[in-house]
Amino acid sequence: MKRSLQEVAELVVFGLIALLVGTGLLWLVGWVLSLGGVLLKSLAGLLWLLLRYIVPIAIVAGLVYFLVKAAQGRQPQAAGAAGTGSAPPSGQGDVQTIDVAAAPAAGVVSTAEAVVEAAAEGVTTVAETAADAAADVAAAVEESTSAADPDDESDSEHA
Repeated sequence: MKRSLQEVAELVVFGLIALLVGTGLLWLVGWVLSLGGVLLKSLAGLLWLLLRYIVPIAIVAGLVYFLVKAAQGRQPQAAGAAGTGSAPPSGQGDVQTIDVAAAPAAGVVSTAEAVVEAAAEGVTTVAETAADAAADVAAAVEESTSAADPDDESDSEHA
């Protein structure tokens, strides 16, 4: 089929426009990707800055953890203190009850009661002393006020 000169010109123009639009779109996509690349590169730089500090800290923390764990593993297991017991993990083994003598607790209670009584006596003594001091101050203020008021005495003397 033969095409006219006008149809050929239209096809060439539309092809050139499509080529121009495609080139522009490719340029735009490349620009967006390069901007994304710059953003990803800066993000990688920030991540690298963090990793430069975090990785050595994590290595040291891991070494300390394993050294402490190894040091605790070497120590002999000490027997529990007298009067204390530990419950086994839930669901494992039998529970044992340990009886603790009540005598040491009674001594602590009597000592605490003696301390409370001594404190109560001290508070009473301090309160009485403070009340006496307040009464003395009030009397001194009253005396100084009556001595400083010359109107009452001077009026009777001058009249």
